[in-house]
Amino acid sequence: MLGVIVSRDRTNRTLSLSQQHAVEALLDKAGMKDCKPVDTPVATNFVFTKQDCPQTELERADMAKEAQWYRMVLCGTIYIVNWTRADTCFGLSKLSKFMQNPGPNHVSALKRLLRYLKGTVEYKLVYSFASPPVRTGVYGYFDSAHADDVDTCRSTMAYLFFYEGCLISWHSKLHTYVTTSTNHSEYVASAKAAREACWYTKVFTFLGLPSAVRPIDLFNDSSGAIAMNHNPVHHEANKHVAIADHFAREQVELGIITISHMRTDDLPADVLTKPLPKAKFLKLVQTFMN
Repeated sequence: MLGVIVSRDRTNRTLSLSQQHAVEALLDKAGMKDCKPVDTPVATNFVFTKQDCPQTELERADMAKEAQWYRMVLCGTIYIVNWTRADTCFGLSKLSKFMQNPGPNHVSALKRLLRYLKGTVEYKLVYSFASPPVRTGVYGYFDSAHADDVDTCRSTMAYLFFYEGCLISWHSKLHTYVTTSTNHSEYVASAKAAREACWYTKVFTFLGLPSAVRPIDLFNDSSGAIAMNHNPVHHEANKHVAIADHFAREQVELGIITISHMRTDDLPADVLTKPLPKAKFLKLVQTFMN
């Protein structure tokens, strides 16, 4: 019913979730089952903008058939990405903005994402408990791409959460307002990640596993944003920050989460905030997809 293949290997102590059949069905429905695969879901230099949308009634009429195809395929892709394919979350988030009025470039970008799914149709989430993980308990990574949206100058934020080395949740979307600097956008992203971390604290405590979430370690590549979360002093650099965005700072003070620095090249959440070159994309995706 869910279109998810659950495979359990008791000998090797692994459990995997795959949507290979759902991806193949989507490619067939989209008329792209024989398409040529690509290595990344989004071209490195691609810009998502409303300027590529049809501007006149005539242009919209010319795009009517492709727009219908775009909406049909995108809805199917959303289902797959939300269940097992975090590696395509960034591209899907961007493409969803143009569902009502897609242009030729948006259609081409969606076709590229499908070509990527074609080449990675066997990708799956693997939960392995055969050996001790690098990090134990629940932990997460968050990131932000400052003012990357050319239409609104808003920033894309994202986070990934793991349990015992296994990916359990992911998210990528635009901030709801303009942030004034890279540190500001990263700071706001930390608040979003902290909310998710607090939810996991409640869930794992309810399940009788409080040691897995005390505290939850978060990682980010912005030293400035991390300093803002550890230093409660009010100053010129953050006096304009909304009250709700100080949430992560309070959780740090309460000992619910910790926030530490990680090099950008090693930060998995970078996959969910911007188009990456092939080598870097593949390196980071391998940390949470198999």
